[in-house]
Amino acid sequence: MSRRGVGKHCVLAAALGVTEGAVSRWCQGGPMSLANAIALCEYLEVSADWLLLGRGGIEAGARRGVDSEPLPLRALSESTRRHLSLLLRELDSRG
Repeated sequence: MSRRGVGKHCVLAAALGVTEGAVSRWCQGGPMSLANAIALCEYLEVSADWLLLGRGGIEAGARRGVDSEPLPLRALSESTRRHLSLLLRELDSRG
């Protein structure tokens, strides 16, 4: 938030249509819905990979190097595969 000039929870809460309590919980590592995670990434212009998986850089739309290849699923950790599976199920259920 501070990197994007958003210093108060109330500002972010109003922008995303959530309570200040929700923003406070997120800042303390609490759970967040997929819809809120996407809205947060869009509002703060941060990478979803960075926010959700702790991977890559903070900048949204950051490009991979020309020579880099996507990782095959088997190269991901079990935890990352589990989170990805949960994300895909959530997206499918909204479908």
